[in-house]
Amino acid sequence: MKVDLEMMELFDELESIITNASTIPFSHKCGVDKEEVLSIINDIKALIPEEVTQAVWINKERHKIINSAKQEAAELIEQAKKEAKRIHEEYSKDVEALKQNSEEVVKAYVEASEPVIKAEEKAKEIVERAERIATEIRLGSIDYAEDVLLSVEHNLKGILDEVSRDRAQLNPDR
Repeated sequence: MKVDLEMMELFDELESIITNASTIPFSHKCGVDKEEVLSIINDIKALIPEEVTQAVWINKERHKIINSAKQEAAELIEQAKKEAKRIHEEYSKDVEALKQNSEEVVKAYVEASEPVIKAEEKAKEIVERAERIATEIRLGSIDYAEDVLLSVEHNLKGILDEVSRDRAQLNPDR
């Protein structure tokens, strides 16, 4: 929001400079301080990339959250495997039969264990939320940048039209 306000203030300042510019006698032309206008345009340009920087940062944070969720899920799975192994060793009576089926039993236990299910659900929720937020921010920053650039383009076209008319009046023979 602060960037929006700063940018709007700069546009207002630019508009004020043009509105309050002194007119050239016998003409609808006006004179503005070129350096002042260019300085304001540079300030506006400096504000636009900040939105893009924020979107990149948010995307990195999204990846961190996703990786953290995946790591947490992997740790929970590892913990469940260790617990399954401990239970397996503690209660096994028929060692040979259990050796043959242990991998399948551990895998089935781990997949069906509550911590693994909760970890997978939590990881899925975190990933979905991060992707949703990143998409909203990305779309918002694109819309914002398009609006700002459209406004700047409109203002610049007006200025270019004015310059073309001024040149045409200076040299009517050309």
